[in-house]
Amino acid sequence: MEVSTQIILSFLGILGIGGIITAFLNKYKEIEFQKMEQKQKRYKSVLLYMDVYFKPKNIKYLSSRQPDIDSAEDVIEYLKAEYHEMMLYASKEVILSVKLFIESPNRKNFFSAVLAMRKDLWIRKSDLNINDIEVGSVDL
Repeated sequence: MEVSTQIILSFLGILGIGGIITAFLNKYKEIEFQKMEQKQKRYKSVLLYMDVYFKPKNIKYLSSRQPDIDSAEDVIEYLKAEYHEMMLYASKEVILSVKLFIESPNRKNFFSAVLAMRKDLWIRKSDLNINDIEVGSVDL
């Protein structure tokens, strides 16, 4: 009788620790998902500002979010604000590529930032390069 009680108590102890570990892992996964979701939203916003910088007619897509944006200079200022916030969550590669775009907004730097964000969000390795994603007729 004593042996079976010890076995049962041991088994229940293992289940209790297993439950705690499972709860901890689930909470960790939930937090990681929320962080990734927020990062994705912020990166989309940054890309929208970059796009409007090159194509001012697309400013209409920002009007519901930022009604005080009237020019490419305003767009760069908002982009700088996003850049300052991204220092809290973005990878080093994303931070540096967006900084380079702000300092020298051109097609190559735009696509470099896109690839850095893609790598940070999803794939963790480089599977594309600028020539792969660049569209010949895009006017950036």
